[in-house]
Amino acid sequence: MSIPRSCRFQLQSVALLFIFFVLLAATIDAFQLTALLRSASTCEHPRELFRFYASASDDAPQGGGDGSDLTDRFKYKVHALMGTYDPPSGTVDDENQTGNIIGAMLQFPTEYTFSVVGKTSDGDSYARDVKALLESILGSDARMETRVVPRGTKFIRVSVKVRVDSASMISSIYEELDAMELTVMKF
Repeated sequence: MSIPRSCRFQLQSVALLFIFFVLLAATIDAFQLTALLRSASTCEHPRELFRFYASASDDAPQGGGDGSDLTDRFKYKVHALMGTYDPPSGTVDDENQTGNIIGAMLQFPTEYTFSVVGKTSDGDSYARDVKALLESILGSDARMETRVVPRGTKFIRVSVKVRVDSASMISSIYEELDAMELTVMKF
């Protein structure tokens, strides 16, 4: 048994509206929901709601609490549903790929902070090894802001802020940091 085409369109519209309002419930307050419902009455198709709020969401939220602005979290969700962050056609996009989301959300070149946790063997040797690895990839003249925080007596967290040129550079640096023997976690 097949569903008539007009019913399928209506089911898709209802499904889109359901997803839209579920996202709303998780991300905005009552004032924002009231404002949304007032403006939603002017849209004839559910996709118009996404387009309306995505186009209005290019500005950063003011946080006035009067319901006029949406949260960043909601804006990212709407943009993701509309395909704004989709990789270019022909690009592989599966669970084995890295850097697609970062590449869509950041504008390069940019400052990026790499954070890793590693086992401490003798003093700050892990921190020196991380810094040396980044210098070997980025060049010895790269400006780095390093922060080292002990995590108990056996582990150390190293955060290094550097300038990167692409999402693939971020991915390759994380791969190199992961390959270090003493690295326990990277984020």
